[in-house]
Amino acid sequence: MKLRLTQPGWESYSGQMGVIQFKDGVSVGDVLEIDAVRVSAVMLCEWEDGSTSSVTRRLLEEADTPAPDLEVLKQKEAEKAAAAQPKKEKPKFTEAELEKVADEKGITGLRELAEPFGIKSNSIRGLIDALVKAAAAE
Repeated sequence: MKLRLTQPGWESYSGQMGVIQFKDGVSVGDVLEIDAVRVSAVMLCEWEDGSTSSVTRRLLEEADTPAPDLEVLKQKEAEKAAAAQPKKEKPKFTEAELEKVADEKGITGLRELAEPFGIKSNSIRGLIDALVKAAAAE
């Protein structure tokens, strides 16, 4: 972004100041923030859009900003985390369907069905019972 000189008497300055070239009080090209901070330390200037380039002035403008409410921030973070988690659907299997899957694919087939619901077990009967129980629960 370009830098504009606002110091009285320097508003129409044309020439070089440090590494910045000015024409009619406005930098010819974009200025790095560190260079703008250096210039604003010795004279009044602002960014092309009217915002301040002075670190001191920025700190003074933000001095009366109240600290964020930690409880509100924690609430918002909790809401974001809850929204980011995928909604777990309720399994919709009958015991007969699960037994058929167990006959055809074994425990591996049942584990594939149970994984999206966070159900784990080391036995076929345990997986079937857990899936049926989860389907019945509301």
